[in-house]
Amino acid sequence: MNRLFTTVVFAGFCVVAAAQTANVSPDQAAVAERAAINAERSRSEAAYLAEKKVCYQKFAVNGCLRDAGERERKIRADLRRREITLDDAQRKRQAVEQSQRRKAGAAAEQQSGEQAAARRAQGTQNLQKQQERAADNESDRAKAAASARENAQEAQSRMQRHLDETASQARKAAAAPAERARYEEKLKAAAEKKAQLDKQLQKNTNPPAKPLPIPP
Repeated sequence: MNRLFTTVVFAGFCVVAAAQTANVSPDQAAVAERAAINAERSRSEAAYLAEKKVCYQKFAVNGCLRDAGERERKIRADLRRREITLDDAQRKRQAVEQSQRRKAGAAAEQQSGEQAAARRAQGTQNLQKQQERAADNESDRAKAAASARENAQEAQSRMQRHLDETASQARKAAAAPAERARYEEKLKAAAEKKAQLDKQLQKNTNPPAKPLPIPP
């Protein structure tokens, strides 16, 4: 029976070692370990029943049963310790996974918040750029309008100067005949005045007439 106990325990350790060395996840290894524990418990119970039957055929039945029960309790206690170890490991894994999920959730939430903040900042920046472009376009339109007004005023000024110059030339052209007539009249008047002066000078230069004789 000692060999049976040793065989059962060794088989359990082999199953655990095989599960640990295989390329499996901790949960899969735990499932394999629980299956091995259940299998060993079933074998231990079957071995204990078989040993009890043998004990009833012996003279010292009570001692045989006591020894068999003691071995069965040790096997059960060992299997129970293995189950407790699995339960503790599972709880630790679950706690770690839960912590990792919380951290991942917090990281994802932080990343989402950062992305949302980045999108808001980008949106604000885009809006600011749009406003700046609109302001620049408005400034360009205002400059273009002012330039157009200046060009129109300059063109109007040039046109007005041209009209003034044309009108002045027209007035001068119209006034030329009258100026020539007045000039000719002045020349004629000057010639007449000169002729009168010459006549007057001639009269003044003639000898005076002899006086009439005094009557007797």
